[in-house]
This record gives sequence, C-alpha cells and structure tokens, in this order.
Amino acid sequence: TPADRLAPGRYAAVPAAAVPEGAEVRTHSLADREDIVFLACPGRPREERDALELADLGRRLAAVRLGVLRSVLDHVVEHLSNRTSGDEPLIRKQLVAGAIGDVMAAVERLRAQVRSQRHPAAVADVHRELDELGWRVAQHLGASGFLATSPARSLYVSALVAGTWVDREPEGEPA
Repeated sequence: TPADRLAPGRYAAVPAAAVPEGAEVRTHSLADREDIVFLACPGRPREERDALELADLGRRLAAVRLGVLRSVLDHVVEHLSNRTSGDEPLIRKQLVAGAIGDVMAAVERLRAQVRSQRHPAAVADVHRELDELGWRVAQHLGASGFLATSPARSLYVSALVAGTWVDREPEGEPA
C-alpha cells in the first residue's frame, strides 16, 4: 500500500476501510470510533525517507487538524455559551473569552504558517503546537469532555494520526 512506502515509522494511521485484507493492524478504542486503524509498516531508516514528501503530507495533515480544531472550538464556544456562572454565560467571563481568543489567534497563525512553511522541522513544530492547542480546547469542555463521547475525541485521534505520519525529529532547522 502507499502507506507502507511512505510512512516514517512502524505504523501508519489509515481509514479502516482502506486496509488490505489480512494486513496486520493495531487498534485503539478512540480511533475505532473514528474508523481509523494503525497499519503495520516496515518503517524506513531516516536516510531512505523523502523528507520533503513527508513534510508536504504533514502540511496537508496539519490543515485537516486545523479544521478539526476549529470545529471543536465552535462546539466549545456553544458549550460555554450555554453554561452559566452567576447568571452569566461562561463565554462572557473575561478569562474564558481571552483564552478562546488566544486559541483562535493561534489557529489563524498556524494556518498561515502551514501555507508558507515547507521545511520538515517547521511542519513538526506546527504539529507540536496543534497538540498543545487541542489539549487547551478540550479543557474548556470540563466534565463534558470525556474523550469517548465528546467532540474532543477527534482532537485526540488527530494527534494519534499525526504521531504516525509526522517526523517529530527532522534533521536541520526550519528555512
């Protein structure tokens, strides 16, 4: 499969429907809910990897993750608008509104960075920041953010997917 040839590690996150019959896969309870499995791959030594091809794939994956993050953020804003403290929606609390604003600004900055940066190290940095932002967004769901049944699950699974496709320790510095 193309995943076998391109994946940098021993497993590649792929849609469950795309797995050839008899292929070795690993599953994860949350990824299962998103129809994602982890296909065993031979892995490739660093010197055999096409760093720019992987970085390009990482950029496309980052764009998807940004969309997932934005979607969950919209859900969080709705959730916080319906929760009150002292007869006022939580979304109107200065600290909460500021935290949401910070995430929205970071999403837009990362969107621009994904479009402009092609160096593998820069792409890895974007994914590290997406991991952090996903966690910050999920925290706003409080007890409603149980991973198995909330939109926050998609943030967690997107981080798992990125973990199989993005080289988190590329050689060199961003250009």
